[in-house]
Amino acid sequence: MTTRSGPCPRNWHQGSLVALLGLSLLSGCVAPALAPAPPAPELQLLGAAELTIPRGCEATSGAVYRTHFNVQRDGRVSDAASESADGCVQQALRTWVTTFNYAPLHEATPVAFDWMIVTAARND
Repeated sequence: MTTRSGPCPRNWHQGSLVALLGLSLLSGCVAPALAPAPPAPELQLLGAAELTIPRGCEATSGAVYRTHFNVQRDGRVSDAASESADGCVQQALRTWVTTFNYAPLHEATPVAFDWMIVTAARND
């Protein structure tokens, strides 16, 4: 009987490497797929008060004023907060979005609302 000790044959290493790579690739193919995110509920605005900017309060032309709020299941708005500084324009926008009334939803929904003043000269 002949016994052989020493390093494994070179073909064995290559075969093991190929098998290991194949299993790695195969495991990636059979991994559970992530479920797609559910679509955002469609918001239907039913009513809102008129936006009122107080006298002497000037919005910066071209600036975007972002307000975050939540639409509750019954369609009311809560938790209005400005993303930028707390000036008179931001306060007017927070007050305005709290007057929004939406159609009822299945769950409370976070919303980001952007507002920008645009001015243009009239052609006379």
